[in-house]
Amino acid sequence: MKKLIIAFLLFTTFLAQNSFPQWSNVSSGLGNKEVYSFTDNGTNLFAGTFNYGLYTSTNGGMNWAQAGIGLNNRVVFSLTMFGNYLYAGTDIGVYRTSNNGAYWSLIGLNNNTIYSLASNQTRAFAGLHVSGLFYSSGGTSWYISSLNVINIKSIAVSGNFILAGAGSNAGVYLSNNNGNNWSATSLNNKSVYSLALNGNYAYAGTGGGVYYSMDSGYTWTRSPLNNDLVYSLAVNGSVIYAGTELNGVFLSTNNGLNWTQLNDGLPAGITVYSLHLYNNYVYAGASLNGVYRRPVLQLPVTLNQKIFIQGFYDPVTDAMVSDTVSVYLRNASPPYEVIDFSTGVADPSGQGSFEFLTAVNGTDYFIQLEHRNSLETWSKTPQQFTASELSYDFTTANTQAYGDNMTQIDASPLRYGIYSGDEDQNGLVDLSDVVNVSNDGSSFSTGYVSSDMNGDNIVDLSDLVITSNNAGAFVSSIIP
Repeated sequence: MKKLIIAFLLFTTFLAQNSFPQWSNVSSGLGNKEVYSFTDNGTNLFAGTFNYGLYTSTNGGMNWAQAGIGLNNRVVFSLTMFGNYLYAGTDIGVYRTSNNGAYWSLIGLNNNTIYSLASNQTRAFAGLHVSGLFYSSGGTSWYISSLNVINIKSIAVSGNFILAGAGSNAGVYLSNNNGNNWSATSLNNKSVYSLALNGNYAYAGTGGGVYYSMDSGYTWTRSPLNNDLVYSLAVNGSVIYAGTELNGVFLSTNNGLNWTQLNDGLPAGITVYSLHLYNNYVYAGASLNGVYRRPVLQLPVTLNQKIFIQGFYDPVTDAMVSDTVSVYLRNASPPYEVIDFSTGVADPSGQGSFEFLTAVNGTDYFIQLEHRNSLETWSKTPQQFTASELSYDFTTANTQAYGDNMTQIDASPLRYGIYSGDEDQNGLVDLSDVVNVSNDGSSFSTGYVSSDMNGDNIVDLSDLVITSNNAGAFVSSIIP
């Protein structure tokens, strides 16, 4: 109980100390319409409405225009992109367009209410009110799945892994083979209006709040948000948004363990039918005045890193003198711009944690290391943060560094470290470094100085030997 109280206090303190921008209404051209669904194609943002068809925006929701001859007076419950087409689930079947919503065709499941749509690379899935779950490989011919459950209100897809949420207290069902076979999950006594997947985490919005799963949806736990009907969910790393009936939006910054209302800028008593993340904003489709948006809350991402510094490591004790290390995250493509920067301490076991405020999940970054008298070293390949974390171990092999540019520092256990000796930080160990270390040794320099190659706070012959050996080996930084 004490841990839960501390976690909640930390959570609320975080919220209190961070002034988030308010929700702003972005409904110019759309007006006071109820918005039931969203999707985007990277350029256009689409909003499905109640009885007024589809609207589209090309400027992030600041202006909207009705999109669609043939869809103007329909209820658009759901939207998805599949192949080169945009699909709309309506009150009378599935519509499709290939031209950003200008012209629509009713292409399947006629005279059925389509509550939910989702897709992966090979199939589109449609959840029907009275006829269960259907799938299509080409978008025109639809086949009923083996899931013998009706009233499919929500679908979440990640590759071949599918979750389906049903009404009438039927709960969540799971397929791990692209919808060919289905099994019930532990969430089997609630109506499920919304679903979201993020790595091993899954979230279900029900008539009694949000449930979360840490094993992709096999088993579920009820979250503290447990008294609201949750129509919509959106996930960005460990940040979860939940759209509710009459109580607006709730926010969790720790994978659903704690929640707080996030309604500044929203009218009182508003219902949020749909949520969508697009271009660093979260969009809310509401029961009043159409669409609202606010910047996505970006929590720090954490790099858990292991490195050894050649001169600071003692193969007798298998430990290293702790020291400060700087880490840069760089774009994975030329000219490899710096995206973010963090400084931390590598402990005697080489471990260090580094937090970044600008980096995001799912994007490739090179890791660049800098230390006061070591060679600049980059990761072998670009890396990605997942669920706001990344672990990278430089010590297991020289191939963990770009250009294999590390040296073996221990045979048992086998360990590698970044090269020491670059006293003047010019990217190579050469005569100038040797001269600088020699001069500091001759003057008996002490303390935290760049010429101290082994971290004992004394510049002497041992530091000169390290520098001289690496200068003789002509070691230098190797970067993309």
